Amino acid sequence: MSYQLRDIVRLHGRDAVMATQYWRDRLFNQLRGKTTKSLVICNSFPKSGTHLLYQILYSIDNLQKWDDIVSVQALCGVMNTASHIRWKVGSAPDGSIVRSHLMYCDEILDVLKEFNCKIFFIYRDLRDVAVSHARWVTKEERIFLHDIYRQYPSFDEQLMSSIKGVPLGSPFGSNLSQPDIGTDFSRWQGWIAEPSALAVKFEDLVGERGGGSEEKRLYLVEQILDYLEINLPLERIKSQFASRALDPEESHTFKKGGKGSIGGWQAYFKDGHKQAFKEVAGQLLVDLGYEENMTW
Repeated sequence: MSYQLRDIVRLHGRDAVMATQYWRDRLFNQLRGKTTKSLVICNSFPKSGTHLLYQILYSIDNLQKWDDIVSVQALCGVMNTASHIRWKVGSAPDGSIVRSHLMYCDEILDVLKEFNCKIFFIYRDLRDVAVSHARWVTKEERIFLHDIYRQYPSFDEQLMSSIKGVPLGSPFGSNLSQPDIGTDFSRWQGWIAEPSALAVKFEDLVGERGGGSEEKRLYLVEQILDYLEINLPLERIKSQFASRALDPEESHTFKKGGKGSIGGWQAYFKDGHKQAFKEVAGQLLVDLGYEENMTW
């Protein structure tokens, strides 16, 4: 059995188990007279600081951790279906924080509305995302691009692939591919303007400990609490949610971001990386407010 066929069979088995649990829980809730559950979605473009936002959310009373992640793509590279996402989100207990990497589309919006979800979306300077992605793929043996990245002789080439993508058939005969970072992010970009979601910048949330502004962080925490319809005194917000009140060692993205966590890309981008990035996502950086123009 080929590698891809083996993964597809395994994923169908996984979905069968989740579907059974989904329908069982739904029937049980109907018998109890409970119409739906309420969930909080901690969504991100991959490698953008999911756990940083997750830390804030699970520090809020009455919200609970859920030790799983919902994604549009399995680690083996196979794209998940809307049914898979419905079954997996539906298996989370009421009141849970669900971490996710879900692109923006009507099908996913419909699934999240079914569970009365409060949706957060965190995004980050895509240059820092590219650095974090290249490191992650190189170290994580389960990710479908790992073997391809390990064939590159240097981090410079690994980083270039995280910027420009991996075309189908490269290396020769490969059935795996990855779009360039600009094209990839465009599938998530709709969350920023989505009225039912609250979009936050990693750089505004990271605070002094990550090289940012504590004032911006606390203001953003207030927005998060308002969105969740939670009222807390300002002094409690300052003491409970200050960047130094939380443990950055729990966040993989924070550790991978380097000394300051913001702008770490500058230590890794060479002229070739900058030019390649401008070609695939330069205007996107301007649109997202990370650059005024493309002269960097």
